[in-house]
Amino acid sequence: MTEIWLIATDITEEQAAALGELIDPDERARAARTPDGPGRRRFLAAHAAARLLTAAAAGVPPERVRWRRGPHGRPEPVDLEGKLSVNLSTAGRWALFAVQQRADGDGEIGVDLEPVPSGHAAARLARRYYPASETGGGAAEFTRRWTRKEAYTKAHGGRLADGLRTHAGPVGGPGPYRIDGPLGPCTVHDLPAPPGHRAAAARTGSRLVRPRLLSYPADLAQEFGIRRVDGLDPHHLQRVDGLDPHHLQRVDGSGAHRTPATRRPDLEGRP
Repeated sequence: MTEIWLIATDITEEQAAALGELIDPDERARAARTPDGPGRRRFLAAHAAARLLTAAAAGVPPERVRWRRGPHGRPEPVDLEGKLSVNLSTAGRWALFAVQQRADGDGEIGVDLEPVPSGHAAARLARRYYPASETGGGAAEFTRRWTRKEAYTKAHGGRLADGLRTHAGPVGGPGPYRIDGPLGPCTVHDLPAPPGHRAAAARTGSRLVRPRLLSYPADLAQEFGIRRVDGLDPHHLQRVDGLDPHHLQRVDGSGAHRTPATRRPDLEGRP
């Protein structure tokens, strides 16, 4: 089972206060280091959603979920008998969270969600980080490649520098794509994303399974968040009628823990 959740993270101060009680002490300390305002509220929404969705997949209470970090910063849930692979990516008012069962050939999962930068920033970053054969194309093409490369890196728990030098496969077409890079092989899926963004998921397992992309409400403070996510462009995310038992709206589709070993470039072009 592979599920990928698009999370709307703009929440109120009251909701943020409630979610601060849900996350663990380490996450609260990280939130406290984030300046007050939308950034802190979005952090709380994304990490609370990751905890709730991990708990639901594992069949345990949210307070049972604890995290540890791998050699390059990849978070993993502990005390769940190694059943789940999870990954989180954040981008402004959105977050992308993946949860996958480690069974029947399903390996590790990585996801990435990015805003499309300016053409100037995209060209500069492509020249600096990409193989020469991938420096052409516009900003959208650059971002499509970036999300594949970062998802690939996160699935393997590697260094971002290694992932960015990996060939990301052709841009366009239905996919999925097989990437054989320095960190190992991976299957990469392009995902629907909010307007002005690109997203991808990468899986190290042997089975070719198309993940389900689902939407998660911003109102996480009310019992797993039973509220519709508005503002999704239907041309980018097709709505499908029918709600699951927790009233989470399903969206058909094809937890940002960045690797600290490499300073992550800013896709908006700031130094």
